Amino acid sequence: MDLGCYGLHALRALAPWAGGEPTLVGARGGGRAGAPEVDEWLDADVAFPGGATGTARCHMDHGEVRMTCRIVGARGEATAMNFVLPHRDDRVVVRTPEGERTEQLGKRPSYMYQLEAFAAHVRGRAPLSLPLDAADAVATMRLIDDCYRGAGFRPRPRTELRGV
Repeated sequence: MDLGCYGLHALRALAPWAGGEPTLVGARGGGRAGAPEVDEWLDADVAFPGGATGTARCHMDHGEVRMTCRIVGARGEATAMNFVLPHRDDRVVVRTPEGERTEQLGKRPSYMYQLEAFAAHVRGRAPLSLPLDAADAVATMRLIDDCYRGAGFRPRPRTELRGV
């Protein structure tokens, strides 16, 4: 689940506003031609404790790379056209009953922000303040494993860390 990890992590990032971590409701997927144990596409539906729902869809054999995130609420919706690759499309479209507006957030690659935070920390200029840590990665991997199982795939083999 190469591309799917981004969508699932984005859903998990909404947990503070949705009553807690999402749980898998259902998943569907298909294997790669000639390598059916390798997922080529996967759709996952999740539910949050507060009643919200979400869907993550990924397809490795699609003609274009598009990583859209759409959030719909009681007072409108916001769509980030390419939330993982803002240097390709940095638009966020906000729709409310009053109308629609498009915001452009800048064409810097998202990894630049992470690299700058890491460099500032290594150079002693700032504490490391990334919103990601090992616990976050493990929680996302648990959701990925649930998705694999739900779609009929075996989760990837576990690797034991040594010396950590």
